[in-house]
Parts: sequence; structure tokens; C-alpha cells
Amino acid sequence: MEDCDRLHPPGWWRQFKPPDDAESNEEVLRPFYAALEACPPDTKLHCGLKFGPDWDSVELSGIDKNAQGQSYWDQCKVDKYFHSYRPHGSGARPHGSGARQPMIYKPVYPSEEFSGEEWASIVNAVTKCPVLEELEIQVFGYIDFTTIEDLLSRLSAVRVLGLRIWESGDNLDAFVAEVGKSIRKMKTLERLVLIQNYEGLHKILLEHLFPSVSSPSVSQTEDQSMLEELLWIYAGESAPKHLYEVFITLLRDSRLKTIELCNRRYGYGNGVWSYMDLIGVFKSLQGNKHLKKLDMKRLSSNLINPSEKDGTNEIVGKLLDLVGHDFYVEEIYLPSGLPDEFRRVETQVRKNAADGLKGMELINPESSRVFLCGLPYAGKTQLRTTFGKEHALFKLLKRHKDIPRTSGIEVTNIDARVAKFSFWDFGGQVDYHFLHDLFIPSSCESGGSFVLLCSLVAKEGGMVIFKDGRKKIATFKGPDAVEEELVYWLRFIVSNSKISEKFKPLITLVFTHLDFASKGEIASIKKSVEDIVGLKLKPKFGNSIQISFGPGWSFIDARSKESVKPLLQGLADNAQKMLEDGPRVYRVCVEVDEILMQWNKDNPQRPLITMSEFEDLCKRSPSIRSKIQKQVQDMCTAIALALHDSGNVIYFENLNFVVVRPNWFCHDIMGRILSLDAMSATLYKGKRVADENGFVKTELLKQILDGTYHDGSILTKGKEVELVEDLVQVMKEMNLCYEVAAQDRRYDGGLFIPATLRNKAELGMDEDKMIKWQVEPSCSDQLLCYLGYRLECEDEERTVLTQGFFPRVQVEFMKQFRSNVNCVVKHNIISLRYDGIEVIVEYCGKSTPKQTFDQMDGYIDVLVKSFKSKAETLVFTKMRVMGLIKDVCYSANIGCPGVLLEESILNPKYLEKPLGMRDRKNQAIKVKDLIQAVKSKFDMFGSEEPFNLDYYHEWPSPGGHHKAEELLGDDEWQGLIHECCERFAVKVNKQHQALEEVKAEVSLQPDDDQPKDGSNVDTNENDFTSSLHKAIAQLKEHVNHRFDAVDESSRQISEKLDKNIILSKRISEQVEENSKLQRKLFLDISRNMEKVMDFSIHLQQCRVPRLMYFTAAGKVSRLITSVVPGLKSVQVHLMCEHIERIHVVTEQKGCELLLSSEHFQSALPYVIWGVRAISLLVKIGGIAIGAGVGSLVEGTERELIKGLARAIPLNAIPSNLDKGCVTRTLLPEDLKASIPVEKQKAAEQWLVDFLSGKSIPGLFDLHRIRYTCGSKRLAWVCGKHKRDGERDKTMEIVPA
Repeated sequence: MEDCDRLHPPGWWRQFKPPDDAESNEEVLRPFYAALEACPPDTKLHCGLKFGPDWDSVELSGIDKNAQGQSYWDQCKVDKYFHSYRPHGSGARPHGSGARQPMIYKPVYPSEEFSGEEWASIVNAVTKCPVLEELEIQVFGYIDFTTIEDLLSRLSAVRVLGLRIWESGDNLDAFVAEVGKSIRKMKTLERLVLIQNYEGLHKILLEHLFPSVSSPSVSQTEDQSMLEELLWIYAGESAPKHLYEVFITLLRDSRLKTIELCNRRYGYGNGVWSYMDLIGVFKSLQGNKHLKKLDMKRLSSNLINPSEKDGTNEIVGKLLDLVGHDFYVEEIYLPSGLPDEFRRVETQVRKNAADGLKGMELINPESSRVFLCGLPYAGKTQLRTTFGKEHALFKLLKRHKDIPRTSGIEVTNIDARVAKFSFWDFGGQVDYHFLHDLFIPSSCESGGSFVLLCSLVAKEGGMVIFKDGRKKIATFKGPDAVEEELVYWLRFIVSNSKISEKFKPLITLVFTHLDFASKGEIASIKKSVEDIVGLKLKPKFGNSIQISFGPGWSFIDARSKESVKPLLQGLADNAQKMLEDGPRVYRVCVEVDEILMQWNKDNPQRPLITMSEFEDLCKRSPSIRSKIQKQVQDMCTAIALALHDSGNVIYFENLNFVVVRPNWFCHDIMGRILSLDAMSATLYKGKRVADENGFVKTELLKQILDGTYHDGSILTKGKEVELVEDLVQVMKEMNLCYEVAAQDRRYDGGLFIPATLRNKAELGMDEDKMIKWQVEPSCSDQLLCYLGYRLECEDEERTVLTQGFFPRVQVEFMKQFRSNVNCVVKHNIISLRYDGIEVIVEYCGKSTPKQTFDQMDGYIDVLVKSFKSKAETLVFTKMRVMGLIKDVCYSANIGCPGVLLEESILNPKYLEKPLGMRDRKNQAIKVKDLIQAVKSKFDMFGSEEPFNLDYYHEWPSPGGHHKAEELLGDDEWQGLIHECCERFAVKVNKQHQALEEVKAEVSLQPDDDQPKDGSNVDTNENDFTSSLHKAIAQLKEHVNHRFDAVDESSRQISEKLDKNIILSKRISEQVEENSKLQRKLFLDISRNMEKVMDFSIHLQQCRVPRLMYFTAAGKVSRLITSVVPGLKSVQVHLMCEHIERIHVVTEQKGCELLLSSEHFQSALPYVIWGVRAISLLVKIGGIAIGAGVGSLVEGTERELIKGLARAIPLNAIPSNLDKGCVTRTLLPEDLKASIPVEKQKAAEQWLVDFLSGKSIPGLFDLHRIRYTCGSKRLAWVCGKHKRDGERDKTMEIVPA
């Protein structure tokens, strides 16, 4: 449906323009009516009706179906559009510019409104238009209810409705309820847009639009029948909690298919939703079979605020646990500001949606996989053999010493009484480790577990090392060696296991070869191992895995059936519990798995079958026999994918076959390829088997597989050569290789197998490699920038980038940049030149053949040299390079499902000449740490230099230092500045509200002692305001000098700069207003403290100081607000009573008061007055001190005031001081009540007696003075103020 035909060109509606000299509203509306009647039948119209606030208006435009992103629905999601929808705003409309702009019809000046009759005519014309598809209604002023009801009830073609109600008379709630009922009756409405409605109206509207949401007894069929999509946009200073509750109910109970949620905040504010609220969203979606898409990506980036208890790993795990068989949503887009790790949740939702078995019967799984892990000669194969002896499932080998080493992965099935097992024996040789993580189950939901074997004796070449050459006394591994070995495998398992809070990997620890120990050594060796497991491994890995360890079955002789029997029984018990407690699986998958097991027995020579053959086998399942052919095909694909995930087959959607014996692929194929000793050094027809770049000829691969080529390290086979092309497809899907086109002259065809590069580099792996740029810049080249980043495991203690990860990254780079002749791959290196940008990607870390634990602590460095702008280079680096690495890591098929990657920035000093990885190892700063450091310096309520944009990061010697702005890049820097500004804006607003509360409570008229404006309170420059103005000037300088480039990235950064400047100016204005109010309030309270504190008349004569407070004795001052058990004495302090600035006196000695009940009761009024005074100082002056606004309290006094303020909530008296809410009216009852006169007199007498004979100037640095002007009142002031007053002749000393 186009918006016009040949007779009606684009923008035809603008021909119906109201006359400029119209004298009546009738003349204005006449062309509007004519446009509705003249619109072509093959077009669709958008109409907007606006009631107030300044002018009523009607808008009309056509809908161009071919204009991408120009639809009303799409434009409603754009920030720019919403700024024009403020009550007094104006701006571009959603349907294009120029000739495509809507035509607007407004009342004739001076009238601002259409009359009721005119609105009735407008409604009548609109409802009769058969091509009106989109309608927007904005209500900013009073409107008769019946006008809207009549409009909505008569619409016959509207598919999209936008609604914004800001106000409408007195009975707004009733009006909104009727609007909701009217919308529910619309028969054609498919999409509803709720735009920034008045706070509180969303709930009422949605309750009447979806009755089932508010009343569970109401059937969902009574909800609006045609409505499928809801775009819910709210704005304001926060995301109100009641909106979240409505949202959750809507997700759970409505029949909508699409819900999009946007937060457009044009004021200050912070989101109040937490990570736990996000979990609540996922919980509410379980079982909802109607909703297919939930889009939350346009929520504010700081909407989801993690609490201190929320860990990213734990939250991601909980979300992934919720995406199960009863989760029917097909698309979820999480808030864009969340960490990258949450992409795993979106990916899992999409994968879950592709499940073609949804709705089929679920049962408990019947079999369990056990993965045998450990280093070579740990006893894995012997244990599997012994288990097999017990159950006679395969032919026994003659003697233990004749058991061959496992190549790749071998699989054995046994049938215990309580569970069926398949034992996956992972070859311990380092060469095979890169293959293991592709077959370790990413999820333990199906009853899978691990047995980690560790030999306690030291071996070399498979032989036990004996002391002094004597063959009876074996050399045992030390505790550190045993721990290191176990930690390696535990990290490996955690890294390859799906993040989950509910289903954690179960790992059984087994120790072998204890039989080599003498009887006297056994106890001490066992005790050492038990300490390692109990004191080190369990505390370290307890949150990630389940460790099963028991002295009765964890120490075994793998050759003895009797020795391993308790272990097998323990594994069976664990499996049974996991199968019972874990999630259920599809019955059809269990049935097909049993069919395949029988097929493999009957057809041992057919490890790979076509998809059509697989479908024929699936049809034997009772659960699938009755399905029609199209359903069968879809279900068979889903079954193959499900069995692939459980490890029973190997299948990818791009393949037209299924590997029904995964152990054949792992052992006979990959094991044979990888078992070639030093492939890069072995010659074939005068050339190396694998060339220096890791390429193997296809014809040679065929010979390797059919056994005609072997070097004694592989067994001869003869059947697989026919399957070479199919096998290559499997390897390609698993990113084990990359196939080069035959016409590619660089490599003359063949397969790139990155695993072969390791063999080539063995001799030099223990040396720190030197890397260099492919092309050195010449003098004429204008090199613009160097960038460096590091990607490493966020949880370095428990996770690791596995040995197979980087080779898969190398294959992915070859895929993505296959057309680029300058992509070179070497051992642990990717070197790339692309469109003026050169990139080096290097795997770094412990990687030597002398160490068994290859690549245990690795990370990836990304070095970039560019001749393009920094903005363009950053986009390329983040999206095309680091984004690709993250995509591999977070991939469901080839990634490391337990790893969360963390970004660091490299020292630019080490990029121009990269040198070796050891030189730059400690020259990196984690991005989150740098941002936190900037925020701490940017802290307007605590920093010595607030709003400082010149933060420098100091590198470890000899790294020098760099400006944080340069390290982060302009885009991230401006985003950080905006976040800091927004956070501070919230604090400034809260500060203003707090000051207004104090103002309402203690607003007092100043006396004649000082000028009323208080301008002389702070003659110094406002530190914060000055810093803020300096920052704004710096931001403007960026606009003028740093963004001359016209690329899109630079324009986006420039827009962020503009926003930051506007926001900074608004903050500056608010801060200055708060500062003035602070000064006034501080003066009011300082001058009228006796009125605020209810001092007696006698105390007002200042015989003794009046403002007393108690602190705990000791080095750290802590305000005492009540007597707690064990408190025997307190330190008495007195405050300065200066008429302009009451304050505590720094370095005041005070004096000790031994507490008795009588003394404390007498002093209670002073405790109350002291707490009140401190509270008000914090309320008014404390916030100002933290913000650097004015010198309301002198220099070193800041920390003391803040310390006292922080201490109040820690005492017995409940206080909200830490939230800035303590005023006299909010104090506890015993602190805010008026003190009886008799208690005041008793307290006064106690104070006089207590201070009698003491040197008040010496102990408290307070002096009794009289002001020389005004009322000439008496006061006790500190030494500094006394000296200033004597110098200025505003005070005179009065003897006490």
C-alpha cells in the first residue's frame, strides 16, 4: 500500500493548506475536510489530534510504506521525536521532512481552542475516512469525555493508535478508565502506543484495556481481541515501582504478541529497577504462550542498577536457568546498557525459540554421561576398562601395561542397575585439549558429571620416577603440584559449563597410584590431599561447581574391581539424584537415542548417516509416527539439534548428514589427525605435512584418514576416505578448520588447521615472542592513532581461555576477512591489514611445552595502528575485532559458556613498538577500574577538586601516565561524563528537596546583627561552581576543535557533547540556587540556634557554652546518641556558636566524663541538642561540605563532620541521616520532644558544675565574647573567630 499514486505525488496532503489570512476556525478546517475526502483509495493516512496545552491542533500526513524508519511506530522510539512532545514543545513530526511534513491546522488567533462543536465536526470527518490507519491523540487540557469516547467507538480502519494524556479536568482517573474501555472495543486496532502519560494513568488504562490483568477471574478472551503490539513509553525522574508491577502483570496475563518498553527521561532521575527486577520479568514470562517478542533495549542505560549483592555471573546464571521448556518468548532484547555477558541470555532465548519440539511430552532423563578428565597416565583409560570388566561390555585387554593411550576422546557405555552411563574418556595429552571443550557438555541439566583423576606419583614418559633409581620407592608429587593440576582441570570445566545457579557441574575427585606408597606414608598423603580439597578447592570453586570427595572411594587402584566398586556406586547414586532432580527431557529424544544405540550396534561401519536416513530412524519412535511429513522433517531437525546438545550425535543445521557416533569422529578422525608427531616437521613428498601457516593439503588429509600415510603414530584405517568432504564440513562447523578455495594462490587450496601451528612453534614457545607491524609508517604517512586493548577472563581464579579457544578465533578471523590477502595467522598470532588499519591479535600467557598446564593464565591483546580517525578506528576495533572475539566466546556452539570477558586498555607507550608480551604484561588498566577511578575523582560530594575532567592514570614504572579521556576514547568518555552528570543531577535535586524541607521547618527572619542577604558569609569563590564552569568550557572546546571530521562516529560523539553541555549548564544553575539557599539557611540557624534548640532563657545569657555533644573515647570520633552496654565514659565536646557559622572545633581536646545513670540523665538535654545541631549541620552544611560548595565549615573540619554524621545511624537511635533526611521534625520522639523546664534547669546546673574549675579555652578552644553591633548578644566562639572578631572590631572579650 503506497501513500499515493501517479495523480497524487508524495506530500499531496500539503496542497490542502489552511489560508494564512483565515478569519475563522471554519476556514482553517475546510481544507482539512477536503483532504480527507480527496485522499486516494490506495493510500493510508496518519492523523494527530492535540487538545492543548497552548493551542489545539489537527495534523494530517500520508504514510509511506517504503520509508524505512519513518513510520509512526518506529519514530515513537526515537529520542529526538519525544523532545517535541513535551507539554509546551514543538518540533518535527514523524513522517519525513520538506514536502512530506504533515499539514497542521490550528485555531485562529487569538483563540487557542476549537469549540466543542468544531471538535465534533473533526471527529465526524475523521471517523468517516476509510483510509485512516494511524491516529494519535494528545490531551494536555480539559476535554469533554464524550468527544474521545465517540471518536474511538466510531473508528473503522485504524490499526495504530498513539495515546498521550497529560491532564483532562478534575476527574482524570474516570476519563482514563473510559478511554481504556473504548479502546478495548475497537475491532481493527493492532498496535497501541502509550506515550509519556501522566504518572499513575498507565495502571488505570491498562487495567481497563486488559481486564484479565487486574482481575484473574476475568478471561483473557475479554481483553482487546485484535491488539497484538504495545509500545509503552514513560518518562520522568524515575521508573516508578508501580509501573514495574503493572508491567509484570501485563507480561504474565495479557494476550499481546509484542511488547516494547521505552524510558524517555527528559528530567533528572535514576532508574529504580534492579537486576532482581529483571529476573522477575523472566519469571513472569514462563508459561505465557502468547507473547513472542519483548523489547527492553530502549530502557535508559542506567535503568538496571546492580546492588552490591548482585554479581553479573549469578544474575546471568539465574536468567539462563529460567529460559527452559516452558519459556515461549522467541525474541528478547535486554536494556542496551547491560554488560556484554547478557548477550548469552538473548542468544539462549533465540535458540530456545527454534526448538521444534515445544509442547511434546517431557520425562526424566534415563542416562548419564560421565567425563573422565586428567593428565596422561592418570588412570582414566584403565578405570574405564575396569568399569567395562565389571559389566562385560567390551573385550578386555591382556595386561594393564598394554592399554594404548587415548587419542582424542573415546566413549564407552555401561548399564548399571540404577542408571545408564556413557563414559567419555578425554585424552590427557596436551595436543587433544583444544578438542575437549567442544564436547564437554555446556549444561549439566541432563545428568552429566565429571570424574577428575589425578595420579599422586610423579611420572616421566609414562614411567614412575623412583628415588635414587631404586624401583621400590616412588617419587610423589608435592601438594603444590597436586593443587595446580586439579585447579587447571577445575578451571577448564567451569569455563566450559553454562553459567547456572541451579545446575552446577558435579565433579568427583579421584586419586590414583597411592599403592606405590608405603604403609607409613599413606595417612600423611591422604591428609595432604584432604586439606587441598577441603581448605583450598572447595572454598575457591564452591560457588561454581559441586565437588564430590570422600576418603572411602576417592583413593583407588584403577586396576582393581573391588577398589573401584565404591566409586561406581557413588557415581550411580549421584547420577540417579541428578536425573530425578534435573529438568525433564523430551520423550521423543530418549526414544530416538535408544534407536540410534541399536543402529550403531547393528551397523558399526556406518558412523555417519544422511539426514533422510536419520529421519527414517526417527519415524520408528512412537512419539513421531502419527505426524505428517512436514512436521516430521522439522521435528527430526529439532531432535538432531537436541541430541547434539546432549552429546549423543554431532549435527549442525548446515549439514545434510548426522554423525551418529561422536566417539568415532573424536577418536578415529581428530585423534588420528592430531596424533601426527610434529606435523609441521614431518615431510610428505619433500614438503611438510602442515606448512608454516597451518595449511594441510586435502589430498594428504585423505591419505591420513585412509591409512596409506602414517608415521607409526597412527593406526591404519581404510573406510573414512570416502567421507573426507563430509568430515571437513563437520570440522568447519566446529571452527576446527577453514577451507581455502582452490584458486587462492596464497595457499594453493587445502585446509587451515590452527592446531597444527602449535607443533611448529614448540621449540620456541618458552621464549617471549617479538611481534612487529607488517608495514612501518614512512615519513610522509600521517599516522593518526595507536590503540591497544586486552580481553581476559573476568573471573581469573575460576575460569580460563581454554586451549581450543584461540584457534577457533583464528578460524573465525579467516572466515570474516577471507577476501583480505593481508590476514596472516601464526601460532598465537593474528595479523591483519584492512582499509588503512593494521591489527595484531596475540594470545599471551603461560604457554611452554615444559609446563603441562598450557595456556592456563592466558589473555588476548589487541594492538591497532591506524591511518583513519580515532573515532572510526575505535568503531572498527570494538565491532569487527573485539566484537568478533566476544562473539566466538559467547557462541552457543563454539564458545566458552562459562567465561565472562573483561576489557582492559593497554598503555599507548607500548604500541608503537609492540615488543614482547612480557614487557606490556602489567601495562594494562581494566576499563571498569579506570571508569571507577574517574568517578571517584569526579565525585562532586567528596572530591577535593570536583568535576575534574583532567584525570590522569599512572602506569606501573616505567609506563608514565596518560589522560583518562584519551585512554577511553571520545565516545565512552562522553558517555561517562553524561552518566556522572546525571547521577550528580539526581543528588543536586535531592539536595534541593532536603533544603526546602529545612526551610519549611526552621525558616526564621534574620535579626539586625548582619545583612539579610548573607552575601558576606562566603567571600571565597564557590569551588564547585568554578570547577563546573571550567568543565563546561572544556566541553565546548571539544566541540570547537576535536570534531572537524564528518564521519558518523564523530557526529554521534558531537551530539553527546551537546547534551553534556546542556546538562552541565542546568546542573550549574541548580547548584548556584542550592548554594544560595544553603547560605541563607545556615545563617538563619546560626543566628537563631536558641529558637531551634529550645534553650532556656538562662542559657541564652551564655554563662557556659550551649552546644555540647559526646563522642566515644579513642582515636576515631563517633557521635554518641545513647548509652549502650559497656560504655563507661565519653568525651565531652562543645561547638563554636559563631553567629554566621556554627561548627565543631577541630583538634579540640575536650574532657572525659565518667558515665553514671545520674550524670547521663542530667546531661540528656545536651545530648539531644548536640544531635540536633549536628543533624542540621549535615542537613545544610554537611552536603555543602561534601560538594565543595562554599566554606560553610572550615578546612580540616570536613572529615570530622562527615565522620560524626556517618556515626549517627550506627547508634541505637534510628536515624535517616545517611539519606540526608534528618531534620528536627524527623528525629526520633525522644530527640524532638520539648524538654521540660525542670530538666533544662537541672541540665544547666549540671553543666555549670561540670565545667566549674575547668579551663574552657584550654580544653575546648572556646571564648566568651559580645558582638559589638546589633543586639550585642553574647556567644562562645572558637579561637579563630575570636581573633578575626578582635581584628575586625566586631567582637569584644567578656570574662566568663
